[in-house]
Amino acid sequence: MTARTALPSPALGLFLCGLAWAAVLLGCSERAPASVSVAPVVAGLTRPGLDARTRGLVLLGELGCVQCHQQSPDQPQADPHRGPDLATAGGRVRGGYMIRFLADPQRAEPGTTMPDLLRALDAGARLDAASALAEYLRSFGAPADEAREPADPLAAQRGRRLFHEIGCAACHAPRDEAGTESPLAGSVPLGPLADKYTLQGLRAFLLAPLTARPAARMPDLHLSPSEAHDLGHYLLAPGPSDGADGAVAPAALAATKVAVGRALFAERGCVHCHALPDPDRASSRTAQALRELDSARGCLSGAQGSWPYYALTQDQRADIVAALAAADAPLTDERRIQQHLAARNCTACHQRGEFGGIAPERNPYFVSTDPSIGPEGRVPPPLTGVGAKLQRPWLVDAVAHGQSVRPYLRTRMPAFGAAFGEELAGWLERVDQLPPIALTLLPEDEDQARAVTNLGRELVGDKGMSCHTCHTFAGELSGTIGAVDLVDSTAQRLRPEWFAHFLRTPLEFKPGTLMPQYFPGGVSVRPELGGGDTARQIDAMWHYLAGGRNVRKPSGLQRSPIELVVGDETVILRRAVQNTGKRGISVGYPGGVNLTFDAEHLGLNQLWWGRFLDASPVWSEQGSGEARILGKERATLPNGPAFVVLAGAATPWPAASRRDLGHGFLGYDLDAEQRPVFRYVCEDVTISDAPIAVREALAPENARLILRRTLTFASGADKTLQFRAARDASIEQRGADRVQVGKSLLLRLPPSSFRIRPADDQQELLVEIAIRQGRAELAIDYAWREELR
Repeated sequence: MTARTALPSPALGLFLCGLAWAAVLLGCSERAPASVSVAPVVAGLTRPGLDARTRGLVLLGELGCVQCHQQSPDQPQADPHRGPDLATAGGRVRGGYMIRFLADPQRAEPGTTMPDLLRALDAGARLDAASALAEYLRSFGAPADEAREPADPLAAQRGRRLFHEIGCAACHAPRDEAGTESPLAGSVPLGPLADKYTLQGLRAFLLAPLTARPAARMPDLHLSPSEAHDLGHYLLAPGPSDGADGAVAPAALAATKVAVGRALFAERGCVHCHALPDPDRASSRTAQALRELDSARGCLSGAQGSWPYYALTQDQRADIVAALAAADAPLTDERRIQQHLAARNCTACHQRGEFGGIAPERNPYFVSTDPSIGPEGRVPPPLTGVGAKLQRPWLVDAVAHGQSVRPYLRTRMPAFGAAFGEELAGWLERVDQLPPIALTLLPEDEDQARAVTNLGRELVGDKGMSCHTCHTFAGELSGTIGAVDLVDSTAQRLRPEWFAHFLRTPLEFKPGTLMPQYFPGGVSVRPELGGGDTARQIDAMWHYLAGGRNVRKPSGLQRSPIELVVGDETVILRRAVQNTGKRGISVGYPGGVNLTFDAEHLGLNQLWWGRFLDASPVWSEQGSGEARILGKERATLPNGPAFVVLAGAATPWPAASRRDLGHGFLGYDLDAEQRPVFRYVCEDVTISDAPIAVREALAPENARLILRRTLTFASGADKTLQFRAARDASIEQRGADRVQVGKSLLLRLPPSSFRIRPADDQQELLVEIAIRQGRAELAIDYAWREELR
């Protein structure tokens, strides 16, 4: 490839003078160490099944060749994938690392696809040029706060599990307990991340990688903030290498250096691959067209010059030459798809025909939450024929945004962005075709349509094919296997023609599948239904399942309970539960006393004794159900806000929500026995709410387990709060320190701290909390009266 314009001497003179600070920042002498040569790694090219020309086209796109060298409209197109958006680089990357990387990218990050743009300069000039470029990039936003956060070993341990289960290890090298990478072929190098990122910068990148890298070389794995936190601690452990920078406050921008970096950014060709909001900046001259290149010169020569230097292997160079030599030859549609899949390393997880699939050495890192499903429960689905299987909008969405219908897969389908989703889906839809099968439309007449869907319901149920034995149905699981939900997305996801083909011959589509053959040789195994007509039965099943979650459940569908059993340790479930919204926090204590704290309304709103919860509605219905309370001895308490300031003794309890009152939930901590301590703010008072289970005789006739709740109050000013401890049709005082609520709940409170007052057609138990000198404490015991069951 032809050379770009060399650095002009006037600019060189500017940055060679007075820039010795770069050497100090790098912790080295006045001259940089000699450059190294490490071949760029493009992970998707290491798998068998690609020809040399396709590999070369991928390299032309991934190495940025087609960003400088124009392609002809009539030749097969290498994908012009741009590099990272550098407008935010100064806020993501440590300043010293940025300089080291620009000065010698292959030394700083072995295997990077970034070429060495300064290799022809001597060591000192290379450092000065890198420093000027870094200063220019730093001018686009606030530089990174390089203060180092303390290590969190528990977070790192959780991050290690995430790294090796959700798909990171499909592209990057797995690591052992000591953090040493396994030398697996095709692993995308991570480089010295502790040198490059602060924890804050890495977290931000992991949460939104497509913002920094819109070409989706790093896809979005849909991490939650806590997952990004855990992965960040894991990837940055054990900490910076000896060459990493200390937490040095960034120096003020030097206008002269920024101007030099700006000129270099254009002159060295950075402008072709990286976006920066600098429209008035000059651009470098246009390079030769791709088809006119001499492969013995420039970037492909292996020699150093003013052109970008790539440490290509002999095989990589040969692949690029093969792609250039066949520039005018047609490229089959299937090869085009392979080029797309290889460029984004999709074949690390998926197989299409004989191309790709999980490498044996990475196989252990693909796991399932439901081993009963077998290999299909842990291995991402094949892409063979997927363009004929999935409807175009769903397929685009799956690639662009990572949509998934297989919650049992621990490996996540990442998001690659809308542009890649549209392009790949278009090629797949064009190539993958099935012989036409005409499905009968659902009749417009309501009675006739109902007859069709009723037949489908009967076929899906236990009197027909018993499909719900292996599949979930609208989130419900009746068997031991929970394969893809039958109705959740059938009509939006699948093409009806594929559905008809698949039911007839499932093994042709998925060799080894657990899906039974209900129509062997085209003959139904249920000849007594629908006249035994295969086409009629399949059409009926499609129309029934296409009705979505609103269809009547098939006969025989029974949800298996998933009981959370409390042993020697407290159990917490943060999901919706009976009588509480989605922000319910249910706690089961050893011995058989349980509670739910409503984080939305800021109140402990129910207590029960005995068994804890059936979690199947929230674990089997994709979050749409409510966990079911199993204990029979249950008492309800008034929902929040539980603590307010009242103007007078007769002032009614406010109807406003806790949000209207400015009250806020602060989360909870766990004590040494893993019991939660809830924290929240009411009326500018910070409250710690610590319930525990205690075995104590609350009354002579009752020696059962009780719940003891200790509340502490902290305030910057003296204040008197009212606590509404109970609201019921019947509240009676049973002694100086005891109150009976309803027929069965007994409370013990500090004497003279409470009063009972009417509230509409019910009664309220109010407790006064006087906060003096910034602090107060309240202890309440709750018990179930056995003799009143």
